[in-house]
Amino acid sequence: MVEATGLSVVAMAGLRQVRRLRELEPVLYDRKYCCRADLELPVYEVYRECCDSKERQIFARQGVRYDVTVMPSLLLGQEYVKTLGHFHLPCGEAGSHPEVFEVLEGEALFLIQKGFVGEVVDVSLLVVREGRKALLPPDYGHVMINASSRRLVTGNLISRNCVQVYDQCVERRGAAFYVLTGGRLVRNPRYSSVPEVRVLRPDMPSFLEGSSGLVQAFLEDPDRFAFLNGPSPQRDVIF
Repeated sequence: MVEATGLSVVAMAGLRQVRRLRELEPVLYDRKYCCRADLELPVYEVYRECCDSKERQIFARQGVRYDVTVMPSLLLGQEYVKTLGHFHLPCGEAGSHPEVFEVLEGEALFLIQKGFVGEVVDVSLLVVREGRKALLPPDYGHVMINASSRRLVTGNLISRNCVQVYDQCVERRGAAFYVLTGGRLVRNPRYSSVPEVRVLRPDMPSFLEGSSGLVQAFLEDPDRFAFLNGPSPQRDVIF
């Protein structure tokens, strides 16, 4: 997939990770699909530290990392291709680390939920089209989905101190809902009680309006992203 991206930042990545079908099998809706599919099928790729060496030093000083995810248009049985799903461990009284995404190609769906253990108190499906950015709030786990006919490429800024946890999503065999062909939303029966899904097209965060990309926005003013690492006046305003 990397050769097809045409993204120079991918070539500068410090680490490349390929997620294969066998890793996603525990969280898929259509279990029968895996019985007949190639479990070594590459499902999506993640590229860490996507910047040149000079920029990487600036990011490192601010405790932030820029990653890129490349996901083809693909059906996994009845379900649209998706990431494994995870949440961020709490980092103190301010909750877990938030995350900022930009859609470089295609259209992304972010299924975000508050609560993996115990009661789920909120579930939203964010629809983010190409050229737009989305802010994922603290204390929400998330799954990214490509339900379009195009390849999906996203970039994201995240704290280097953020600890991503996948176990509880795997134990629940996915998030609270599955997104299936035709836009169907099917509740995961392993959650005893979940609210209705809110389908949202989130507004662009005001502090990112007019910027051409997350990397450029960060390099122009790293301080505006201080909220990614913990409590700050800006974080209080944003969330």
